[in-house]
Amino acid sequence: MDGCELGPVGPPVIERVLLCDLYGPHEPGHQNSQTSLPGHLLQLTTMGVVAHEIEGRRYVIRTGDLAWFHEDELVRVDVRERWAFYTLNFIAPGLPPPPFEGRVRKGGPDIQRQFHKLLREWRTTDRDPARREMCVQARLLTLLASLVPAPGQPYAMDPQAALWWQIETRARRHLETCLRLETFVDWSGRSAPTIARSCASAVGTTPMRRIKEIRLSLARGLVANSDLAMSDIASRIGYRRVHEFSRDFHKRFGTPPTGLRRRARVARSS
Repeated sequence: MDGCELGPVGPPVIERVLLCDLYGPHEPGHQNSQTSLPGHLLQLTTMGVVAHEIEGRRYVIRTGDLAWFHEDELVRVDVRERWAFYTLNFIAPGLPPPPFEGRVRKGGPDIQRQFHKLLREWRTTDRDPARREMCVQARLLTLLASLVPAPGQPYAMDPQAALWWQIETRARRHLETCLRLETFVDWSGRSAPTIARSCASAVGTTPMRRIKEIRLSLARGLVANSDLAMSDIASRIGYRRVHEFSRDFHKRFGTPPTGLRRRARVARSS
């Protein structure tokens, strides 16, 4: 290495891989609506046709298509033809998701082979845990290198929902502040009833309930994947009192934040 100077090494792209699996098949007519997992979630359809609605954008996903979800996005699923898919969930705070117009793209045989190899590494549990994690992350980095940047695809936005998604995008940058319906009126210049109708069209709930869902979903990721104190997490998502945060978290996820953190640490050490 004489005469060779190495530049500074930046932070790792991937903090941790949380899940890799192959699901299905789901039968035609199966419907579901839920928020995606914390971090990034990649889903590669291996068979079938499914209609996805991601944050108000509608896609028809077919065999070989790859969908990219991020954090706690609302996803509605309507299976049209018998459907099976790979799913991959990982934490990578420094990696931005593709823009909405690039969230769904053709995967192709090579992408499917990469998912298969990654799943094989993930299921190799008789290996040293640190070595297994490195092998899994290496496969994932190879996969990401072939996906970023992803080419754009056309999408359709529900016109009534569009207002709420604009408000929500801004609200996500200010979760530590006191957000009220009046705040959204000031931001958008639209009336409270108009905002409420737009939110109902987009996510099927009221504006303030949606903000609470976002806050708690973000907290879930921080509790499970960081060492931040509970008081710091509560402050980051706009709670002034830790006990109120713990109460709402328990009600939403069926466990107190300390319980989730203990389970997450046990899972990481196994």
